[in-house]
Amino acid sequence: MIFSFSRLSLYETCPYRFYKKYIQGYEEPITYPLALGKGVHKAIEDKINGISHSEAVLNGLIEADFHPEVTLEELSDLVSRAPIQKNMGATEVHFKLPLSKDESAPIVQGYIDVVSEDGGKIVDWKTNRSRYDILDNHQVGLYAWAIGQMKNQSTVEGNLYFLRFSRGSKFVFKQADMEKSRQWALAVANEINSKCEILDMLPNKAENLFLSTPSSYCRHCPFVIECFRKFSGK
Repeated sequence: MIFSFSRLSLYETCPYRFYKKYIQGYEEPITYPLALGKGVHKAIEDKINGISHSEAVLNGLIEADFHPEVTLEELSDLVSRAPIQKNMGATEVHFKLPLSKDESAPIVQGYIDVVSEDGGKIVDWKTNRSRYDILDNHQVGLYAWAIGQMKNQSTVEGNLYFLRFSRGSKFVFKQADMEKSRQWALAVANEINSKCEILDMLPNKAENLFLSTPSSYCRHCPFVIECFRKFSGK
């Protein structure tokens, strides 16, 4: 399995939902927040690359697959809040790297919204309705580690920009900070791989290996009714 921050984060949030989605392969419906995020990211990418605002927003709506809750007005407003600068960097930069030097090391990949030419600065756009600090999770730290590897950078300035609030959260990641995020990703990936190996030998133990973890995220989970029926008596 190739990992990403979102996969690792989902496992930490609820191992059972991770199991349903990434091991059993059940597709989740495209929600409004997901569709909006895809549309906004596409539109901002296009604007950075020289496409007009109106055309970029239309391309964003297409990227959102014309989700019924995503409007052209909201897309346009959020995109207009992005502090786009000329020559600010490459967009949607892909990385795919082993998390350690071991031959069997887990692989992590991802897409970084903006990377400066020298790799010293990265930006991640957020359409969230609430803000949080850049150090509240390992996403940007992991991205900084990846760019540090690719661009041979010992420090990387990471930026989260919350479009609804026109506010950012930034942190200069040094090698120790990047290493902390890499170690987090490696530990979670190794835990998942170990459980998958056990699952291959004991396929009837899935629910014991990948436990349901009730939280506020349950209200957005398509498996919540099934989960309640399975685990409510345990």
